[in-house]
Order: sequence, then structure tokens, then C-alpha cells
Amino acid sequence: MKKILLYFLLVLTSCSKDSKSDMPTIEPLYPLQGSWGVRLYVRGGETLDDYVGLESAGGRGYDYVAGAQEILASYPTIGHVLTNATNNAKSHFWTLRTNENVAAVLGSADAIIDEEFVPSLENEQVIIEVIRTFKNANKKVILYLNGLSPAERASSGGAAAWNQYVTTYFDGNEHRAWMDFCEGYIKRFAEMGVDGYWIDAFASYPGNDSERAEFVQMMRTVDPELIISTNYDKDYFKDENADKIKVDTDGSDDQDETDYSVIKLTAMDPWSDFTAGHITPLAQGAPPNSWAYEEFTVADIQSNPTSSFDGSKETTKHLFLPIRSTWSSERSELMFESEQAYRFVKRITDAGGSVTFSTTTDTNGTTMEDEEVVLKFVNQQLDANAPASPYVRPEGAFLVGER
Repeated sequence: MKKILLYFLLVLTSCSKDSKSDMPTIEPLYPLQGSWGVRLYVRGGETLDDYVGLESAGGRGYDYVAGAQEILASYPTIGHVLTNATNNAKSHFWTLRTNENVAAVLGSADAIIDEEFVPSLENEQVIIEVIRTFKNANKKVILYLNGLSPAERASSGGAAAWNQYVTTYFDGNEHRAWMDFCEGYIKRFAEMGVDGYWIDAFASYPGNDSERAEFVQMMRTVDPELIISTNYDKDYFKDENADKIKVDTDGSDDQDETDYSVIKLTAMDPWSDFTAGHITPLAQGAPPNSWAYEEFTVADIQSNPTSSFDGSKETTKHLFLPIRSTWSSERSELMFESEQAYRFVKRITDAGGSVTFSTTTDTNGTTMEDEEVVLKFVNQQLDANAPASPYVRPEGAFLVGER
């Protein structure tokens, strides 16, 4: 009861229209509490050079700093942004080049393991400027970091270079090598004021649970204030028989007959300060704006915005979902319309949870215009503290066993 009273006191104080005055800012009780955000997908490794290179020289001319500036101008009510330490599913592609730990191991000030892994020295300034832009606007910066071994998805040459590095300098202990490698970059990001990490594929980390714990502790040793989430395991809603609740159909015009489970934002590990929030995998037939998320997942956040793995701390329930039918492709179908997106954000943030839309970038590095329309509406409505439209289950939408 004391926790609930403290929470509502905080919400009433921080969400008041008078909060725009000179009243002091009150820190949330839990990480990312009441915050919504978007993603700026910055490429890494050698591909970053291709994306930001001049079109006249065969590049794509992406301007990610302009993308950051556009996000701030378009959605000033966001509290956080997710951008990249590594290039999404490819852990060997980093957005920074120089790494003092690698240089120390190899004995060279400009040492790298493989050119494939890093952008040019000039282009590592891209992520530095992106982070500086967001931090100067007092937004929390969360970095995506893939926990896979670099050898998993590198080219054959890059994988060979990494494996030789592990064997030669770390006696074949890949956990030690990977932790040392990541530490070098995390130290640099700490100097830039990065607030936290979203660690993907942590179940496939090159080590066991005690080594995963050691990896997370390394991060907290570098910066004790970091907030961390690991995409390690998932939980789903279950019925009274402990069987997974499944969606039969998304509505009368549903073209995909696949039945899918409904994600529940439960703390699934002892390391996370906020849940990874990864929705039910798209490949299982679940659209990112599923009515079942509104009926179950969002409602669960409203009933309690935190979860605890072992009772030692509270983990903020954070939902992470694409705004289109895929996570990163601007060519895929836009799934959220304005009212539904606002309903998600308003219900979650008012309850003290957190939500991040995985937005995509247009061919110049800025946000897709159709996504902007939706998210500008969300920002406008939040700024006005407008009530969300009521949720109504779509006609023809059923759970398995309901018809």
C-alpha cells in the first residue's frame, strides 16, 4: 500500500500541468516509469560507412543526426530513445570504431579485430553526435546491444578473425573475450552519458548464467547508474489450467489463421531494471498492434506497472513493439493508426509503465512520414493530457475456444 501511495503522489505531482513551471523535477521510483519513446536505428560496422556515404560516391546519404533532431522536434514529450551500440541482430557491427581494451590486448593504439566490425574513424562520429543531440535535450538514451558471439553472423573472414582473437589472447574463453571487448565500448558510451542498454539474444550469449551475471556486473561496474534490460526469456498469459491463452482471429478480415500466444510482461531474470517487452514474435502470426495486447498486456500494466523476479527489486513493465508489420523495414505495412497508438501510450504511461515504438528510417535517415503522422498525434494528445478513446474488441476477434 505504501508503494502505491508513493506512486500516485509522484504521478499527480509530475503530470500536473503546473509541472511545466519552475517546480523541481521528481525522479521516478522505477526506471523508465511513465516514459514513452521511439527508436532511431543507426547502422553499425562497415555498413554504417555505406549508409552515410555520399550518394555521388555510391553511398546512401543517410543523415542520422538530422533524424535525431527530427525526433526531438516532432515528439518532445518522449522520455527516452532507443538507438544502437550494435547493428541490431548483427553483434559484430559496432557504431564506434576505437576500443581501448582491444588496443591494450593487441598493443596498438589503432588496433581493430577486423575492418568489417567497425565504421571509419570519421563515421564513428555519427553515433557520438546522435547521442549528444538526445542528451542535450535531456532524453534518456538506451542502446541496443546484441549479446550473440560476433562469429555467429559475421562473414567467414570476420568470424575467423574473431575466433583467432579469442584463441590467441583469451585462451579460447569466448565469454572473457566478448566481455572485455564490450567493456571497451561501454566505457566510451559511459563518457557520453548513455543511460542504459537493451541486450538482445541474451539467451544465446557465449556463456552460462553465472557468466551472463558477470557480464551485467561488468556493465554496472563501468557505470553504476545504468539501467539494463535483457531479452532473455518470455512469459505469456495462461488460463485457469495453466495453458497459454491463444488468439484465434484478429477480426472479421483476418487473413492469417495462425493461433498465437499473448505476451505478458513479467520479470524473467535477476538482471533487468525494465522488461525487454519484446512482443510475441511476428513469425508466430501476432500483429504488433494485436487487440489481445490491449485486452491483456496493457491491462496487466494498468493493474501493476512493475514485476519482480525474486523479490529483491521491482522491474518496470516496458512494452517494445514495431509500428509497422516488421521491426525495421520502412517498406512494410504501417500497423498503428493514431487513436490506437495513443491509447497504448496513454494507458501504459498513466499507469507508470513504459512503451517504445520501433520506428523505421526513410531513405535519408529520418523517420518515415506516415509514422510521423501517427506519433505526432500521440505527442499532441499527451501534451494536452487528452483522454484516450475507449478500447473495443474488434468485430470478429476471438480467443481460441470462444467460438
